Amino acid sequence: MRVKGGNVTRSRRKKMIKLAKGYRGQRHINYKVAKQQVWKSWFYAFRDRKQTKRNFRKLWIARINAGARMNGLSYSRFMNGLSLMGSTLNRKMLAELAVSDFEAFSALVESAKKALADDGQAVAEKSAATLEKGVVINAASAKKSAVKPTEKNTVAEIKEYLSENGIEFTSSAKKAELLALV
Repeated sequence: MRVKGGNVTRSRRKKMIKLAKGYRGQRHINYKVAKQQVWKSWFYAFRDRKQTKRNFRKLWIARINAGARMNGLSYSRFMNGLSLMGSTLNRKMLAELAVSDFEAFSALVESAKKALADDGQAVAEKSAATLEKGVVINAASAKKSAVKPTEKNTVAEIKEYLSENGIEFTSSAKKAELLALV
């Protein structure tokens, strides 16, 4: 007598269909198509776990470069200075410092400059382009808002009101802090 293996086959196929849950069209219904899509998804997941690491490294380098250039040094010169100092900080930590604690990052840049100078490399004293005071950006249609913002307004609207009226505020300020400035 021929045994079709119904329970085993059905459970194996149901497992694959369950993995394909949420896919469009036949990809979550048809076993053959679902199996192909799940395998392709596993391939994408494997590949993108590596690409995520690359993308984060690119992001960290961009943040370090921006912070170093604000202090008058390029990324490559900054990293060279750090290696001459013997620093063991990785790019993730340097990027976090550049974003959250700029004073500490500036101190690192200054010590990297000193290490470069001690090594005999010329360090040009440049003023950072982002710190120039002469740059003025004019909005195309600047309209003054006479109505004061309230709790019902969004943070963006409150910030727009404050900037139109020349009131200074930190970009990371919370809604309550912004309303207190109004």
